[in-house]
Amino acid sequence: MAEFTAYQAAVLADDVYALTRLSTLDQAMKYLKNEHGEVFTFGEQNMLKGRTGGPGIIKCRTAFGFTLLGQGKLTGHAVILFRGTQYLADWLTNLNISVSRSASGQPLHDGFNRAFKSMEPKLAQFMAALASKQVHSIHCIGHSLGGALATICGDWVSSSYPGLTPYVYTYGSPRVGLHAFAACCTKNIGAERIFRAYHKTDIVPCIPIWPYIHTPSSGRDYYLPSPGIVPMAEYHGMDHYIDSVIDRDWDTLAGLREAERDDNSIANWLKDKTPIGLTITSIEWLNRALVYVLEKCLNGAAWVISKAATTSLTLMDRLAYILQKGVNIAETTSSWVLYLMRKILQVLGMNRVVETADLTHHFIRSVLINLQQKINQYVQSVLSKILVKGRAV
Repeated sequence: MAEFTAYQAAVLADDVYALTRLSTLDQAMKYLKNEHGEVFTFGEQNMLKGRTGGPGIIKCRTAFGFTLLGQGKLTGHAVILFRGTQYLADWLTNLNISVSRSASGQPLHDGFNRAFKSMEPKLAQFMAALASKQVHSIHCIGHSLGGALATICGDWVSSSYPGLTPYVYTYGSPRVGLHAFAACCTKNIGAERIFRAYHKTDIVPCIPIWPYIHTPSSGRDYYLPSPGIVPMAEYHGMDHYIDSVIDRDWDTLAGLREAERDDNSIANWLKDKTPIGLTITSIEWLNRALVYVLEKCLNGAAWVISKAATTSLTLMDRLAYILQKGVNIAETTSSWVLYLMRKILQVLGMNRVVETADLTHHFIRSVLINLQQKINQYVQSVLSKILVKGRAV
C-alpha cells in the first residue's frame, strides 16, 4: 500500500505548526528544511495562504500549510498539508453556523469551506503541475481545523480530478459536513483511504453536534484511548497524538476502538433515570440518541436534513420540526421524543418535569438550542485552556 504510517502523517501534521510556533517565517522554513529537507522542498512558492478567523472578527491572510512534491525515498508522492488555527473555538461554537456546498455538491460547514476555497487557486496550480510528474499517491494531512481542511481537500481532489484518489489523514478533527457530504466523500475516496485518528478525551472531534457527522461515514476510524470522561486540553495537542501512534500500524490502532453503542444500549440509556452531567461521554451518547430518535420519527432523517440544509430554515429548526412531527405520529414515537427531551434537560441540569403535552416545536427547539449553547460553553472553556498553555489548535 502507498499510504503513510500513522506516525509519518502525525509528524507532518505537527511540524507544519512551525509556521505559528516560531517567531519568523525564515525560522519556520529553516526548521522544516532541517526536519524534512531530504524528501520535501519548503519555500514561499509552495506555501498555502488561507483566510482565517472566527465569526465577527476581521479575517486575515496567513501561512496555512504547504503543497509538497516528494523526492528521494518519497518520489512519486505529493502532500497537501494544513495546520489549525487559534480561532477554532469561534468557528465551532457559532450558533448561526451556516452550510454551503462542497466540490461534490454536498452540504458542509461554511466556515471550513470558505477557508478551503481561499486556498483553492493555489491548490489548482499545484494539481496542474502534477500532470507532468509521475505522482502515484496524493496525501491530504491535517490536525484540528487542519484536519477539517484535509477532509474537504480530499473531497475536492476526488471530485475535480477523475482518476486521482487521495489518502486523507486527520488528527483531532472536528465534524466537517452533514450526512450526505460524509457519505459522498467516503464513497468517492474509499473508507480504506481515510485515516481519522482521535483521542477519547479530545473535545474537538465531538463537535459541531449532530447533524454534522465524521468522515468516513463507514469503515473504521482510529480511536486512541486517553484517561477520564471529561475533556483534557492536552489530549488535543499533536504531541500526545504522536505519542499515541508511534510504533503502531493502522491495523493495531484500529483494534483499540471501543465497542459501538447499539440500538438496545441507546434505548436503555434514554430510559435510564440515573442523574448524569455534561461530560465528553454524555455528549457522544446524546449525539447517538438524537439520531436514534430522529430515525424513529422519520426514516432517512439524516438524508432529509442534508438535502434541505441550505434552505431558510436553520438546522435546529429542521431538527425540531422532525421531532415534533414524531410526537404526532404515534404514542410509541412520542415516548421516544419525550425520553430524549428529558435526557437533554437532565444533562443541562434542569429539573423541569416534562410531559408529552409540552413537546411543541417551540419547546423542542428551545431545548436543542440550550443544549448547543451548553456544549459550546464547554468547548470554549476547554479550548481556552489549550491556548493558555500555548498548544496548537
